[in-house]
Amino acid sequence: MRTTLFGKIFLLIFSTITFIFIVFIYQFMKLQEESIFDAQIIKAKSIAQNIIISNSDAMVVDDEITLLESVQDFVKLNSEIKSFTISRKNGMRIVITKDNWNLIDFVDIPNKNIFLEKSYKITTSSILKDEIFLYNYPVYFTHVLWGDFRIELNLNEYKKQLDQLYTNSIYLGVLLFITSFLVSYIIAKMISKPIVNLSAISEEVSNGDLSKRAKIESNDEIGRLSKSFNTMVSSLEVSQKELTDSHNVLEQRVKQRTQELKELNASLEKRVHDEIKARQEQEQILIQQSKLAAMGEMIGNIAHQWRQPLNALGLVMQNIQFSYEMDELDDEFMDRSVKKVNLLTSNMSKTIDDFRNFFKPNKEKEGFVLNSLIEKALALVESTFEHNDIVIEQKLEGEIKVFGFPNEFSQTILNVMNNAKDALIENEISDAKVSISISKDDKYGIVTIIDNAGGIPIDIIDKIFEPYFTTKEEGKGTGIGLYMSKIIVEQNMDGKLYAKNLDNGAEFIVKVPLYEGFNR
Repeated sequence: MRTTLFGKIFLLIFSTITFIFIVFIYQFMKLQEESIFDAQIIKAKSIAQNIIISNSDAMVVDDEITLLESVQDFVKLNSEIKSFTISRKNGMRIVITKDNWNLIDFVDIPNKNIFLEKSYKITTSSILKDEIFLYNYPVYFTHVLWGDFRIELNLNEYKKQLDQLYTNSIYLGVLLFITSFLVSYIIAKMISKPIVNLSAISEEVSNGDLSKRAKIESNDEIGRLSKSFNTMVSSLEVSQKELTDSHNVLEQRVKQRTQELKELNASLEKRVHDEIKARQEQEQILIQQSKLAAMGEMIGNIAHQWRQPLNALGLVMQNIQFSYEMDELDDEFMDRSVKKVNLLTSNMSKTIDDFRNFFKPNKEKEGFVLNSLIEKALALVESTFEHNDIVIEQKLEGEIKVFGFPNEFSQTILNVMNNAKDALIENEISDAKVSISISKDDKYGIVTIIDNAGGIPIDIIDKIFEPYFTTKEEGKGTGIGLYMSKIIVEQNMDGKLYAKNLDNGAEFIVKVPLYEGFNR
């Protein structure tokens, strides 16, 4: 961090100073170049003016010989002049060099004023084919254009001065570079040193040593930051002491709570055991209540099953009595009547066996066929449904074998059927009907029971499987039938039991796992 901070500050300052120096050197060189170039202009202009001053009389009277000799002597004496050209309005042009002179007539040139404009530039000489400084100087007498002078100066001195300028600029640049480096280093050191020191103290404080303090006495922003930092560390030191004291107090409380938990755990096992035992007893009570409620339903069904054979048995006894009174009682009539009585009592005895087997619980899971079991269960309640004018529609085609407790599953089917019956009777449905069908998917055998009793109210549909919840009048329902049915199907048989409303009734769906290896 320290190296990074110093490097960033140094690089920023050095880049800024270097940029300023570069701009300064560039502007300095540009001004110097312009100054050297202006010196060339002044020199050429001075030559032209000296020629005019010394030869004004000859130029006024057009004494070209005197002018030529004077200019040629001037050119030979001045080493910087490469050539001197005198141009006249009449088209005459004299080119004078150090060695000779030439007379050129340019009468045929369309623009005769091409050389009569004042101008200057560095270019290649059309006469000597060397790089020269060209200066055109128009000559006027009493505001009348006489002609012009075309002066070509060599660039030796000009280039020498430029070379000297570039050399001096390089020296100046190196000096400024070194200066900017030193200045940047000193300033970066001055700025970064207190910050680095403050960072080092911060690192030690962050490692837990709150006795450290920043020792920066300046009155600038960094000094004020150091004072604020020291104040903050002092506050942290006080807070740490308070926190340590609180920790010690908390540790004592934890020890006390731990001891209390140990004492609580010593008695927790007994409390859990007692709670489990109480729950098991409560569950047994629920199961017993469910069985008693189912037995009450079955007793009513037995009464309906026995009503017809008992009526038939009464008719047989009346016939025997009537035959006896009419003195028509003989062995054949008596034998026929006894056989009929035996058949009726045998059917009634079979009904008792069916109900007794129905309430006998299964000890282990086994495979059973859905449609056969449902047909047997419906046979126990069909008389009660017929007595209440309720039609049972059966769609039990196909053989679907499932795995579970068949008698307990029969109880579930009868619980749902009896609830549908009670709802139809309570709502006084004229065309009361319950349909029961079976199907299957990849995992389950499915029993669907649908009634047309108007459906389950929305506000209680989520509560119908809770224990002791019932909508029936007191004495007509215990509220545990559907609760025990859900436990039997979902907890004991790993299936599913749920309900939903249709347009004009309720639909109960019971799913039981398919028997492995059967109907796969």
